[in-house]
Amino acid sequence: MQLKHIKLSGFKSFVDPTKISFPTNMVGVVGPNGCGKSNVIDAIRWVLGELSAKNLRGESMVDVIFNGSEKRKASGQCSIELLFDNSSAKIGGEYASFNEVSIKRVMTRDAQSNYFINNTKCRRKDVQDIFLGTGLGPSSYAIIEQGMVSKLVSAKPDELRTHIEEAAGVSKYRERRRETESRIKRTKENLSRVKDIRDEIARLIKRLENQAKAAEKYNTLKKEKSKIEIDIAILFSLEAKNNRDGLQKKLDSLNRDLKIKNAESETIQSQIDQYRTENESVLSEYENAQKHFYSIGAEIAKREANLQNINKTENETKFKLETATKNLEKAKESELNFDELSPSEKAMHMLDEIILTLKNYDFQNDNVLDKATKLKTLLAEILNIASAQSKTLTEEYLSRKNDLIEQIDDAEKLKSSIQEEMKTFVTKSSEAETVLIDLRQKQSKFNDDLRELENKKSISDLDSRTLSEKITNIRLDLKTYEINLENSNQKIKKAGIKIENIDFKDYEGLSISQLEENLTDVDSKIIRLGAINLAAPDEIEEETKRKEELDKQYDDLTEALEKLTGAIKKIDNETKTIFKDSFDAVNIKLKEVFPKLFGGGIAELTLTDDDPLHAGVILMARPPGKKNSSISQLSGGEKALTALALVFAIFDLNPAPFCLLDEVDAPLDDLNTLRFINMVEEMSKSVQFIFITHNKVSMERSDYLMGVTMQEAGVSRMVSVDVNQALELAES
Repeated sequence: MQLKHIKLSGFKSFVDPTKISFPTNMVGVVGPNGCGKSNVIDAIRWVLGELSAKNLRGESMVDVIFNGSEKRKASGQCSIELLFDNSSAKIGGEYASFNEVSIKRVMTRDAQSNYFINNTKCRRKDVQDIFLGTGLGPSSYAIIEQGMVSKLVSAKPDELRTHIEEAAGVSKYRERRRETESRIKRTKENLSRVKDIRDEIARLIKRLENQAKAAEKYNTLKKEKSKIEIDIAILFSLEAKNNRDGLQKKLDSLNRDLKIKNAESETIQSQIDQYRTENESVLSEYENAQKHFYSIGAEIAKREANLQNINKTENETKFKLETATKNLEKAKESELNFDELSPSEKAMHMLDEIILTLKNYDFQNDNVLDKATKLKTLLAEILNIASAQSKTLTEEYLSRKNDLIEQIDDAEKLKSSIQEEMKTFVTKSSEAETVLIDLRQKQSKFNDDLRELENKKSISDLDSRTLSEKITNIRLDLKTYEINLENSNQKIKKAGIKIENIDFKDYEGLSISQLEENLTDVDSKIIRLGAINLAAPDEIEEETKRKEELDKQYDDLTEALEKLTGAIKKIDNETKTIFKDSFDAVNIKLKEVFPKLFGGGIAELTLTDDDPLHAGVILMARPPGKKNSSISQLSGGEKALTALALVFAIFDLNPAPFCLLDEVDAPLDDLNTLRFINMVEEMSKSVQFIFITHNKVSMERSDYLMGVTMQEAGVSRMVSVDVNQALELAES
């Protein structure tokens, strides 16, 4: 089995699709620091399922994708493909028939990884299972990177043991043991779960058995209840039939009475209608007479109102006449006493005396005399006007008096005329009242007779309604009995009993009330039983079958657990034997290889415990001329050679498909480098070595050199040289 080539794309510094071929068993990878040589080894580790970003010299897993440079954009994904030559069929199982096996891994920026085996999508576990026991498993000793040399020699006993187990192929058994333990754990969990379910079903069956007993008792009571109900139905059917017949007879009798009462009521109604027809003329005359009487009364009232108005007006006129008479007398008196001296006349006499006195005394002031004269003239005019006005007022009072006397006379005449009319209307009113009284007496007699007939009609109607109500109630009772009879008959038929075959003599000693009491007692017993599971017997059968299946499963699981426990013991025994044999073989080879690399000295492996199944492994190395007590006291070069001696010893036991060495010769001097490369050259006959080196000795001894360059910043490129072809070309 040999690694033929690697295809890289977008992985770290290998941004462009790159194919790296490994045509020989000694391939050297060279190039300046930082050009991307170690990325080749990281690529191989990553494809084989590495999940630790730290082991790939990154902070997160997406750091393996090309992150861009000054001239290049970042890649969206990366992919690595390894192609193995499987002509030796070292990769077994379903891939043993393939001469070539391809392992591929693709990852995107969202950290989603996909694995492929021969371009068929698979799981990470499938990839790792292929290489279990080949040296390329999770605890691979075939890939020795920078710094891992010192870790290998200073590893803890348990860690060192894993490398030997990988070489011995025990890792397969370890994986099987883990799977078997996982199965044992799941089997125990299933066993516990089955036991719990089985116990629960057993408890359920016990409860169902109690429920089945209650269901059996319930069914017995239900049968007894059904028997009582049928007996009640038969008795009730007989009673309902008898009652129905009696009610039907009573109903027929009441219907006959009702017809008689209805006929009587119709006869009375006919009499009422005939009587009302005969007395319609009296009613009409009475209404006309009443209207005539009321019209005469209205005329009398109208004239009485006129008389009241005339009397009121006459009284007012008389009062006005008295006032006019008084005013006339006063005017006449005033006119008759006009010659007597009034204050005005006295003023005139006094004014004459003043004028005379002024003239007698020969008063020389003409102005005063002239004004006295004018005053006298003015006063005289005033007296004349008053006299004329007094005479006109007298005439007016007289005229007013005469008008009022005429009005009183007219009112008296009108009163006489109205009084005459009222006498006529009073006479007519008396006559109309006499007619109205006579008609009212006739109407009263008619009403009394009509009321008597209507009372008879009401009594007859009341009797009819009473009979109708009785008929309705009997019909309801009859309908109820018919329904109950039908229900009883239906119940009897449903019980499979023919009514015509029933011998009612068997039920003469039974009473419905006693049967109903028995039925109530049975119902009480049924109620006291509580909730009834009638399906309990069927459920018991079903749960019993289920319990039997679970018992079978429990036995199968117990047997499987015993087999798995036996398998664990067998795996442990095989592991113990294989590991012990492998440990002894590696130890022997180590003792042989170590002196070759150091030119002498002793190295050996020891177990920390007598139990080879769990014991750790301790590496002891003592270079020639030294008596060191522990590995930690060795120099860097001695640690590197010791680690290489252990790796070569392991490879001799179980050669891996290839061995990757990353600058493991860096701490070695030229002599030790020569010893190391001689050993590599010797083992390359059966093992493919791919080593990264800066050592010229190692470069010279390699068959095929691959140079890694970085002409463009951040982008790695490959240049390969076949050393043997180059030497042949140089010699020619």
